[in-house]
Amino acid sequence: MALVKVFSPTSEPELVTVVAMLEAHDIQCFVHSAGFGSLYPGPSIHGYNTRAIMVEERNVAAARELIQDFESQRGDWEPGEEQGKE
Repeated sequence: MALVKVFSPTSEPELVTVVAMLEAHDIQCFVHSAGFGSLYPGPSIHGYNTRAIMVEERNVAAARELIQDFESQRGDWEPGEEQGKE
């Protein structure tokens, strides 16, 4: 089973959201440097404290499609604003 990097989150909420979204669609994932990256916040240094979400090769297309949809929705609503109401 080979793992492929599909996403590098820039914040803890982003990490948790993407992992939950993948798991909700039955796509198992692995977060490379999950614990270590959260212990050393601050500037992201590749290979030191950056985290990467990885999935099995057979799930790469589905995971990237979900992540692309997630990224396209970013910024559509403001914190404190209720979703679905105008």
